[in-house]
Amino acid sequence: MAQISKRKNGNFQIIASLGYDKNGKQIRKTTTFVPPEGTTPKKAEKLAKEFAIQFQKKCEGYASLDENITFAELVERYRKSYMPNELKAVTKYTYDLQIEKYLLPAFANVKLKKFTPLRFTNFFADLELNPASCRKLYTILKSIFTFAVNQNILTKSPCVNVILPKSKEAENEKTAMTFEQIDELVKMLKSEDVANTQFSAIILTLLYTGMRSGECLGLQWKDIDFTQNLIYINHNLVYDGKDTWLDTPKTKKSKRCIAMSEDLKNILLNQKFRQSVNMDKMGKGYNPLNMVFTSATGGFKDRSGLLKEFKRFIKNTDFNYISLHTLRHVNATLLIMQGYDIKLVSGHLGHSNISTTGDIYADVIEESKRKMAETIALRLA
Repeated sequence: MAQISKRKNGNFQIIASLGYDKNGKQIRKTTTFVPPEGTTPKKAEKLAKEFAIQFQKKCEGYASLDENITFAELVERYRKSYMPNELKAVTKYTYDLQIEKYLLPAFANVKLKKFTPLRFTNFFADLELNPASCRKLYTILKSIFTFAVNQNILTKSPCVNVILPKSKEAENEKTAMTFEQIDELVKMLKSEDVANTQFSAIILTLLYTGMRSGECLGLQWKDIDFTQNLIYINHNLVYDGKDTWLDTPKTKKSKRCIAMSEDLKNILLNQKFRQSVNMDKMGKGYNPLNMVFTSATGGFKDRSGLLKEFKRFIKNTDFNYISLHTLRHVNATLLIMQGYDIKLVSGHLGHSNISTTGDIYADVIEESKRKMAETIALRLA
């Protein structure tokens, strides 16, 4: 049982013994019990004993706590035990970059017991990152400390109740496109200058399907059924800083089937024809990976190269702020505004669950509901 010592001020010091560590040093946890005001001495001693029993039991449940290790030491364990077994190679690559760039410079030598939600709230407030990037970094931080809790290194995560920077209304507006801008973008992609190019085919495919760019660049011709007008998402093209390869989709539900419109079908058939012409020209110099979208020599199409092409294409336009991922949001927004069920939209996008779709497109869903109400009112007027 825990040791109980009464102090001169009437409080009680409680010391729980938890054996010895690997160096032979006794492990002890100490706390203080303060009797309620007006409690008699005899009653106070009884309450202190009851408190000591509960404290001992609690401490025994966390005998492997190691809250005096530094954040750098925790990260080392996380990288060794968790990342290789639980994360995909590309996710591991991304996490490592963020850990090295932001987290270790800020917290490397800080002991785990020193971390609090307020400390992290202040950290994110001082970061010169947009709110979306802060949320991604917070996801990594939560993963590290969840690992610490699951391994009995900490009793609870200090990442709970952290306040993250919120997007300002103006910033939120800049993540979307107006219907006029969408029409203008499609017009540009179908203009004489770029219409018959692979670049135009990729961007239009992203707009028509709402696929992630990695899913689009991971398409193989065998994934496209031109008879039934269906596209099967079976792969995700990934890059880990060294190599590029076809991986499984992001989540289990990301492996899905998307209907193909006649317009998109013609775009992809034209892409297939261009590719066959290029293959004949290059002969043995062409690398036939059977990919829908390829490099000049038939290899994997580089995603960063595509992004640079896209940025050049939209430069000096009214929507030069958008990214490739914005096209996915445009697709989802159009579906929701047309009244399609959120469950269908979630499946179409390959989200892991409906709540993800609801959280991302909450504002769009609310706007769609208002328009539905207005439509009903006009009908009944």
